[in-house]
Amino acid sequence: MIQVVERSSLSGELKHFRDGVEVQRVPSELVIPAVPGEYYAYSSEFTEKRPMYALMKCKANKARPIAAAGDLGHEVNLLFLFGSPIQAQVCAVRAAHASGLLGDSVNGELFGETWIAPAGITPENFYELRSRKDVVALVETCQATCSKREVSITLDPGALIAMMTDGGKYGLFFVKGLTPVSIQIDACHILL
Repeated sequence: MIQVVERSSLSGELKHFRDGVEVQRVPSELVIPAVPGEYYAYSSEFTEKRPMYALMKCKANKARPIAAAGDLGHEVNLLFLFGSPIQAQVCAVRAAHASGLLGDSVNGELFGETWIAPAGITPENFYELRSRKDVVALVETCQATCSKREVSITLDPGALIAMMTDGGKYGLFFVKGLTPVSIQIDACHILL
């Protein structure tokens, strides 16, 4: 029996091929925290039903439903909001909670601070940094751009966003695709 594993670039689903037959398995729904010093590069898709972005270990599904916010705590960092066919918004989870977007049943003290900003680099620079696993450039880009401490950004296709948390996570994501109900990203992050 031959088994090959591939990661779908759009959905982040793991595709397993056994003897030429595709068997799909969804990444883990468990809370699997990022490991300090491990570099993660991945693609993910967020939807209206799964708009929460949890910067966790690559084996974990990054896109989570709002109902999971209380279980994710410090692991969840961002929330995508969908609107027009060509625009979406991303906001820090604490700001989303303060605005009432997560409902009343979640304690806002569970979440850490997350800051976001336009990354100020080209897509070519992003993909080079991502493939080289350049931690120094990743952290420097995030620190330089997130110093403005923005908590919400309107996204367009091709947007490149830097993110930084009070818990030591640094990341970048590139908006590859955007519809009224979904967003596809390529991303990388590290927990220091």
